[in-house]
Amino acid sequence: MTLKTKKQSEGFSLVELMVAMVIGLLIISGAFTMHNSTRKIQVKSEEQMDMVADARFAIEMIAYDLRHAGSWGNTNKDGLIACRSTDTACATPPVVSNDCAVAGNPVWAYDLSRPVFATNGTNPYAATCIPSTEGYMAGTDVLDVRYADSNVIPSANLQAGQAYVRSNFINGEVFTGNTPPALKAYDSSALTGNHELHAYAYYISDHTDAAGDGIPSLRRASLISGPAIDSQTLVSGVVDLQVQFGVDTTGDGFVNRYDSPDTVTADDNWFNVYSAKIWLLMRTDKRQLGVDTSKTFDIAGTSVTHGGQDDFRYFMVSSVVDMRNLRQL
Repeated sequence: MTLKTKKQSEGFSLVELMVAMVIGLLIISGAFTMHNSTRKIQVKSEEQMDMVADARFAIEMIAYDLRHAGSWGNTNKDGLIACRSTDTACATPPVVSNDCAVAGNPVWAYDLSRPVFATNGTNPYAATCIPSTEGYMAGTDVLDVRYADSNVIPSANLQAGQAYVRSNFINGEVFTGNTPPALKAYDSSALTGNHELHAYAYYISDHTDAAGDGIPSLRRASLISGPAIDSQTLVSGVVDLQVQFGVDTTGDGFVNRYDSPDTVTADDNWFNVYSAKIWLLMRTDKRQLGVDTSKTFDIAGTSVTHGGQDDFRYFMVSSVVDMRNLRQL
């Protein structure tokens, strides 16, 4: 009995322990492999969600500006506003530092006659507010949007150096600083108000933080206090911006077709633009190793393929925006 009890208390042999260790290592290795694979999928999913969120944010920002384009406070008729860039009779012509001025239009920021404008795949401001240091990506569109903020600013709260539009339904004037002009009609009316002037030029740059970083971005030249034009980085990972405009060709107030910016060439045609279709193409910051990311997109009527084996993942978002303020009844 004593010998039998001793044998039972001896435990596992060395061979049994080694077999158990091997089995345990296999189980743990499998668990780690599964965890690592799951984590990689999770990281890629998070990158995809971040890219989608950035794309939605960017297109909503542009859409917001387009919806307000052409509103000058209490009127949408730019001809009623004095001291805009096309008003040569203004006693105090506006001045903007680093303006996107081009030949024949000395003050881009105050060009109320073009609340919306775009160029097709070219940079019209290479000599001014979007120089070569901004890394403009050739082949992408440049989109201009101008409007007066809907919020009314009391005269006591006006800021020095800020550009405003003071207006009502009869007349108005562009001015700078904390002293509003006296309008010729209804100046003291409750319908007269001061509104901050906004002017933006959206474009695509080949970098985000510094030239050569290889991360493209959506940027805009913005009218800021000064007044001056400043370059702002909005969203990284944007590789393309394309725009088409819905044009009323019959005069009935409804869009008949969508044209590229270079088709809407004559000034008169821009007054018949009532909507815009926007495409933004996004890209992850890191390459997707071991993954074929090749994908074909239809952007502004053109089929474009991006990605490939061990390349970036791409995502496209588009939107159609109704520009109701451009309808001058």
